[in-house]
Amino acid sequence: MTTPPSRNLDEPVRLHPLTYLEEGDEVTVGRADIESYGLFPPDGAALLRRLEAGTPPNAAARWYTEQYGEQVDMAEFLDVLEELELVVKAGEKVAAPTGPVRWQRLGRAVFSPIAWGIYGLIVLAALVAMIRQPHLAPHYQNLFFTRRSLVLLTLGIVLGQVPWILLHEAAHALAGRRLGLNSTLSISRRFYYVVFVTALDGLVAVPRRKRYLPMLAGMITDVLVVSGLTLVAAALQGADGVTADVRRLLLSMAFAVVLRLVWQFYFFLRTDLYYLAITVLGCNDLQTTARQMLRNRLMRLLNKPGRMADESRWGERDRQIARWYAWLMVAGYVFLTVTLLTAAIPTGIRLTEVAVHKLGSDLSPANAADVLTFLVINFWEPVFAAYLALRAWRRGTRTSATPAKETAHAAG
Repeated sequence: MTTPPSRNLDEPVRLHPLTYLEEGDEVTVGRADIESYGLFPPDGAALLRRLEAGTPPNAAARWYTEQYGEQVDMAEFLDVLEELELVVKAGEKVAAPTGPVRWQRLGRAVFSPIAWGIYGLIVLAALVAMIRQPHLAPHYQNLFFTRRSLVLLTLGIVLGQVPWILLHEAAHALAGRRLGLNSTLSISRRFYYVVFVTALDGLVAVPRRKRYLPMLAGMITDVLVVSGLTLVAAALQGADGVTADVRRLLLSMAFAVVLRLVWQFYFFLRTDLYYLAITVLGCNDLQTTARQMLRNRLMRLLNKPGRMADESRWGERDRQIARWYAWLMVAGYVFLTVTLLTAAIPTGIRLTEVAVHKLGSDLSPANAADVLTFLVINFWEPVFAAYLALRAWRRGTRTSATPAKETAHAAG
């Protein structure tokens, strides 16, 4: 980038209100109102503070040389600040200080000491119930809560998880809003999985010790959901008729939640535990660094240095961990690919054969609707994941020549 001709380096630069978080050899600086953040070395953050105090860029550069014995390219430094949208543009108003976010008080109440005590009692009561009645413990047979209808069974397994998935994401959001952070909920994909994602971009400006709860809040909620469903099922013990069906449905939903908990250990899909791990390890963007490291190794083998990623943008800690994490990521994707080829696709083919056979034996409207519903429920996820992948590829193709915005993100 080059400096615009209208920029006068002897005049002060107007900056939006900034937040600073110093951790080790890095300082996170950014705007809380639009959640745009960048990582600076301590001397870079000190220079930015001089500009924020009203020192003109040329004067700040002379101060930097006197203080650190090195020269700084102020034009390039200001370009970075403009990319991060920290500089007030011509005709733009200075951002107003951010106030309390919505649901902040609710977030504090949900994660208060009294609430934690109640949660502990619920989990303990569920464990006692499982010990006394072993059939209440999560088991794969619990998924098959009915034999009356294959469609009803599939609807119960798939749609029965929607409220608990939303509750999982709401827990992430409330844990973040408890700290005054905004959040956004979106639908994304991880390989061939469709997932809900709660983005807490401002988490990068929070001390590391305060990031753990927002990251783990979803899994904690999952444990509470399993416990609550188990306790209600235990209370319905001995019931018959519709009540018995409800009891079996509750245990089915509980086991499906357990499966989602297990899914969190697929670190390479950027699950909750992945973000917890990179926070504990002190990384910034381990997944991107590992991907680019693998790409660079491949480009070296193909003798195409022009297509290699810029390694100077990698953090030192990310670089160290990515050396072994990259191969763990490859192993994970190989495992999921093998699973796709040997289990998911054959299962899909078999389900299609069953549906076609059922439709061929009975062309009545009711049976056709039953078959169509069955197919939609079973195949909507891979189809939607393929659509998201295609849309992301098209966007990447259109924006491949545009420099990336230097922000850090943490999501659950």
